[in-house]
Amino acid sequence: KKCMYWAPKTYQMDICTADGNVGSDEVVVLEKGTLYKQTFVERKKLFPEGIKSFPFFHFQEWKRIYRTTQLLPSHNIRHTNTMSGLIVTKEGTLPLFSPASTSSGWKFRHAWSSSVSSAWTAADTGSTSARPTSNKFCLHSSPKGYPKGATVCTVAASWPQPDVDYTSTLLEDSASVTILRSPAGLSKSKTTVRGRKTDSKTASWWDEKLIDANNDVTLTLTLQITSSHMEEKTMVQNLLALADSNIYMWGSQPSVVLIHVDSSNEEEIDLFTQTIQMIKDTFAPNDTSSSTAHLKNSLVAIIDTNRPTASRKGLLNMAAFAAPTRWIVSGLELERGLVLSREASVYAMREATVYADMPGRVLVVPQFASTRDDTRDGEDKNHFPKDRLIYSSVGADLLPSIRGKQTLVSHLSEYDCVKCAGVDADDELDDAAEPNRRRLADVYSSSLEKNAEELLEDLWWDLSVADVYGTPGGFNGESKTSLVAMAKVHDRIEVSLLSLLDRKGEHMEYLRYFDKSPILMIDRLGPTKEMMTLDLAPEVEDFRGRMCFHLLRLVQLAALGYKVSVLPGAFAASYPNTRTALCTESIKKSSPPQCDCELESEATIKDIFIDEVVRPAKVAVLMKEFDSTLLNSQ
Repeated sequence: KKCMYWAPKTYQMDICTADGNVGSDEVVVLEKGTLYKQTFVERKKLFPEGIKSFPFFHFQEWKRIYRTTQLLPSHNIRHTNTMSGLIVTKEGTLPLFSPASTSSGWKFRHAWSSSVSSAWTAADTGSTSARPTSNKFCLHSSPKGYPKGATVCTVAASWPQPDVDYTSTLLEDSASVTILRSPAGLSKSKTTVRGRKTDSKTASWWDEKLIDANNDVTLTLTLQITSSHMEEKTMVQNLLALADSNIYMWGSQPSVVLIHVDSSNEEEIDLFTQTIQMIKDTFAPNDTSSSTAHLKNSLVAIIDTNRPTASRKGLLNMAAFAAPTRWIVSGLELERGLVLSREASVYAMREATVYADMPGRVLVVPQFASTRDDTRDGEDKNHFPKDRLIYSSVGADLLPSIRGKQTLVSHLSEYDCVKCAGVDADDELDDAAEPNRRRLADVYSSSLEKNAEELLEDLWWDLSVADVYGTPGGFNGESKTSLVAMAKVHDRIEVSLLSLLDRKGEHMEYLRYFDKSPILMIDRLGPTKEMMTLDLAPEVEDFRGRMCFHLLRLVQLAALGYKVSVLPGAFAASYPNTRTALCTESIKKSSPPQCDCELESEATIKDIFIDEVVRPAKVAVLMKEFDSTLLNSQ
């Protein structure tokens, strides 16, 4: 009667056999509806007298399926042993930091220099200048029927390993990654083996001689070329020129360019082949051309899948994890015609140096739509390569006059060539949209407080203009850029970001339908020792779509204790000429994207969002508990 009493009655009779069929030295197993039994042998003299051991097997499916990004800290502890342990929760794995870590912070054995032996280079699962990442990234996923909130990755991709004899790697579910260009590939030395010269193999895509791992900043760019783009050769050329222009503006610092090409239409194989050749003509090494010097420190790769589009957040993660430096700039939307300002790389390097000993920073780079093109005379543009299309941009020196004339506009969506489905000329929503969804501009209209984006933008303008004039305010208490004023603004920014995690109607709405991809300069080192940014707060790859929680990662970083500020003097902007270049007839006639997440299940979207809110909150709570434990012990 007591056999299997803890199991549901439905299964008790299946497992419990009649008396006499099973001996006392036999174990019964039910597998796929069939009963099996196996005799076991008692191991004598293993335990003290009077103690016997008997096998007991209880098989049960673990009712949780994790996304790869939920388990990145577990890869960290397995590979580097930098953490004290892990806690496995339904939201993912939480790192256990040693009590001393949370208070002492990072203590490096080496001075800040170009040496790749600094502590961070072995601490996360991303790349360094000496080794590539081995992570996989999800480019397309679908809801899974069971368990609740689970997804299955239908298209995955990973970086090919550079120490093999090929540069193209075919991955599961039709994702192919091909390396077109790498700094190490350009600088491979020739060795003589038995009288023949051969290329020496390298363990990384990067050339360490070109990189200062701690003070350089890697620019990561993603680009998606769809079947609509491929219909017009000029359109593809303009998209590639925008990527090329941003690399040119970035100067000699490292850059990663990841280009997704739609190969789903077998009837248009000629257009696909033509597009691939155009990409090679733009970025592949060419010994006969002197106009590719700005690409010397660039890693360029093509991903082609049998899907029209890929998860942009998956591509962002893949590009960021390939960066060889501690600091990374990520999030710029080439598809909107954005070009970095002329001195963006200089300002980025300056901030990387300033915060070298103050880890855990995330700096926002604002993005605008300019109503005027760059009006510099021809002499200023003569330094551009003669045989390449490079789009110019303005610099920080014009910001004071631009602010007064208001020629930089924050609302990028107003200048999009094709509005996403659900927004018409009157900014009204279609009948298919959720009834409670409202325009982002109206979400905070009933409040006198500014939202996080407005606070960050105001702070950036004040600091950037002050920087141009050389009068940052210092200790002048009346200045907008005084120390007291800055502290208050940063407090308001933190509160504004964290309030978005309370899952209330208007906050959830603002977070979900935020229509820009934030451009962030991120420190791979967290605010406390053992916290690794790429592993703790990657982009949520399942959230693909034109509007789908673009602001979530910045909010998560704020919850984890990162100091959120701005990158003064640096910005990205689209211009009339860049927007016109991307607004061709084929694009105007193409089907507009949806103003929402593209994951098919609303319930799954909400479950993933809850997981992504709760996990960083639990990590933050754990850190506070460790701090309390340390204080009590002292």
